[in-house]
Amino acid sequence: MVPVPGPLAKLTSNLSSYLRAEDAGCSESKSSSQPNQPVSVASETSRYFGETLPCVLYECNAAFEFTYVSDNISELLGIESNELIGKRLLLDQRIPAEDIIRLSSRLAELEQFNRKTSLIHRILDKRGLPFWVANSFWKANLQNTTVLRGCVVLLDYHGLLISAEQATISRFVHKMGNHFQLLNLVVNSLKRTVSESKETLMLQETVEKAIELTRGFSDYNQVPTCFSPVGLMDIFQGVVMTRRTSFDKKGVTFDSQIHPSVDGAVIQGDPYLLELALGNVLQNALEATETSGQVTLQASVKRAGDSSSVATILVVDSGCGIDESAMPNVTAPFFSSKKNHDGLGLSMASRFVEMHAGILRITSTLGKGTRVSIVLPIEAEGSSRLL
Repeated sequence: MVPVPGPLAKLTSNLSSYLRAEDAGCSESKSSSQPNQPVSVASETSRYFGETLPCVLYECNAAFEFTYVSDNISELLGIESNELIGKRLLLDQRIPAEDIIRLSSRLAELEQFNRKTSLIHRILDKRGLPFWVANSFWKANLQNTTVLRGCVVLLDYHGLLISAEQATISRFVHKMGNHFQLLNLVVNSLKRTVSESKETLMLQETVEKAIELTRGFSDYNQVPTCFSPVGLMDIFQGVVMTRRTSFDKKGVTFDSQIHPSVDGAVIQGDPYLLELALGNVLQNALEATETSGQVTLQASVKRAGDSSSVATILVVDSGCGIDESAMPNVTAPFFSSKKNHDGLGLSMASRFVEMHAGILRITSTLGKGTRVSIVLPIEAEGSSRLL
């Protein structure tokens, strides 16, 4: 179970205790209501918490259909209550598929009334961009009717990423790297003084893999050093220039389709991490595609309502594809279906995209290829060229 952050744990604990205490009052007050009438949180409770706490309260019936959402959902999450009432809790258009799997798993844990669980997950706004929430929920029994009650609090994802633990991990990785480098020198020295054997070759290969893994994790652990205006076209040109040789060497066609709307588009971010993210996606596509296959990079910028714009990046390959059973874990650190791979490429790309308030999503068909979609918020210049 993912624990809810400190202050939030106390807040949701007090909230759930209050609402449970209200159950008796709700049951009594609804004793004269129609049996099929939707059960909702007492109005006094919703008014009090809706006005005093920065959280959204909701209630669902046994079919996980919303029967109540607090009025402040529009202000806090940018979602209108009428978008949810009567709809199921697990909405594909509002929650990414991989988060739905995790949320479904947590819902399955609620076998006993009044048992609480919580999860940090993403919700998509109208532009298709993610924001992070802490979702604490539990089951209750009102008039022999099962309801699901929950509390959603908006989180600052950058605050989750950049912490004292980050510095500790960085120092640990650095020290491990130093030890592996020293061990590598010892192995090379040993090879010069003793006859080469299967054991010495295996030792050197193991040390080299350990060094590569340490470097990969060091890259994965990075956070933006600063956010500054970055030209999106510059990112694409840099990635295409450095990767094209690898495609030519393997005999894989690389088709770059950058729409004119990208020219002049600016994103607030770290150019190194953005290039690393896109580079890892392209590298993964290259490794999955056999000689004579094709990888296509597409990019465009379009208006997403009001004055905001988003960049949509697609990387499509004709490679081996990903088995359906592996899809829920495809962006998990250290998960890989490829032999001798550390499984950090796509997880690193997803992590860096999320650091820039974007989202990375993957669809794949085994034997036919994979499609990686990235959506990023941008500050658009030259808006007349937008799609």
